[in-house]
Amino acid sequence: MEEYIKELEDKIKEYMLSNKKELQIKGWYFGANKNTSIKVGMKNNELGGVYSCPKAEESIRGKIYIIWQDNRRSVAVLQSNTVKSFHKMIDLWRKASFAEAEGSDIYIEQQYPKVKLFDIEVNNMVYNNQEYLFDLLEAYHKELVGSEIKNIDASVSASTFQQYIYNSKGLAISNLSTSFSTYLYGDEIFGKSFINRRKISNEKKNQIISETAMRIHQLKNRKKLKSGEMDVLLLPEVTESFISHYLVNNLFGSHIVNKRSAFSQANFDKAEEVIRGDINLCINTTLPYNQGSYISTFEGVPGGEVLLLRNGKLQTPILDLKYAKKIKRKPTPIPAGKGSIHLYSTVMESYQDTISKIENGIIVCDLLGMHTQDATSGNYSLTAPNCIQVINGQLMGGCKAIISGNFLNALKEEYTKLGKIPMEDVPFILMKSKVTGES
Repeated sequence: MEEYIKELEDKIKEYMLSNKKELQIKGWYFGANKNTSIKVGMKNNELGGVYSCPKAEESIRGKIYIIWQDNRRSVAVLQSNTVKSFHKMIDLWRKASFAEAEGSDIYIEQQYPKVKLFDIEVNNMVYNNQEYLFDLLEAYHKELVGSEIKNIDASVSASTFQQYIYNSKGLAISNLSTSFSTYLYGDEIFGKSFINRRKISNEKKNQIISETAMRIHQLKNRKKLKSGEMDVLLLPEVTESFISHYLVNNLFGSHIVNKRSAFSQANFDKAEEVIRGDINLCINTTLPYNQGSYISTFEGVPGGEVLLLRNGKLQTPILDLKYAKKIKRKPTPIPAGKGSIHLYSTVMESYQDTISKIENGIIVCDLLGMHTQDATSGNYSLTAPNCIQVINGQLMGGCKAIISGNFLNALKEEYTKLGKIPMEDVPFILMKSKVTGES
């Protein structure tokens, strides 16, 4: 990979000379990853069958951004064969170039964070010993398949990345990182997943197994649900989809500038309060071994921690270089993968206490159709095929429902609660919602 990067950099620099005429490059950056991964799966209790056979993959992928001498721009994908066909590709890149009057310049900071991204144990799974991958799948099968659960689907993978971020201002970042992921899904009803740069701990593995077994047991005992306004508790996986769709989408600088956000630039300039004052939202891309952590974006913006909402008030949009320049603000880290966005309250409730206080409500385990919802309005109307009915603090059984309301308004209501479930990074949310039971 080092040879690929050096050859790519040398070839780009050749085109920074004036004799290249219309192909002369004024500035550039690229980010490239070499990914080596191992994946093993289980489908309908069968380990390594036709639909889940073990896979070993290796690939080079990345992005290159070019500013030509006449200030036109090109963006292209880097692949394993890019260096060999560079002279042909650069002619095509030039032909596909575009004018961008407010395009950003090449960027570099004086300092970049040190972030723990590499785990030797995961790396060893990729290159030396894959026994643990099979052991984990066998543990899922042993613990879950029996009289209560008939079939499980599961997978586990380990990956190592060599990453390089270079640019024409002298930025040269190279680092190793790892990734470990697994999911478990039982009887096509309920499942859990995990992704981190370290191997799953025994405690987290046991939590995934026990919660999957518990939720499947609860959901199989189907109940009739009456319609009406009631308490709706979103489990962490569901909360995460609400945060991403209704908060993060509305905070991207591109959406704000192009008027596709619930918020305007003026709202940020005035630091307006848009949700309840005890609630905060931040990006943090420097947490050790977090899947969403990194040293720098491909553009050269350092990773870090930035508050997007402080005490319910707008602080900054999420800004890449282009939109930071457009609205004259400093660029921010960009969310990248699970765990880089954090929603929290100064008062976090406990899960068991919250459940015990629900007189009439549901726990939402999954949702369908989030991508069809209008993020700018905050409105939602979503099918929740697997919910658990709660009456007077007691879990009664599974049901299907349609939930509807306005998420942005819910985050302003005093009734809405955020809380923590042990070993979960994302909070649960309790809010009032209109619920339509299955007819």
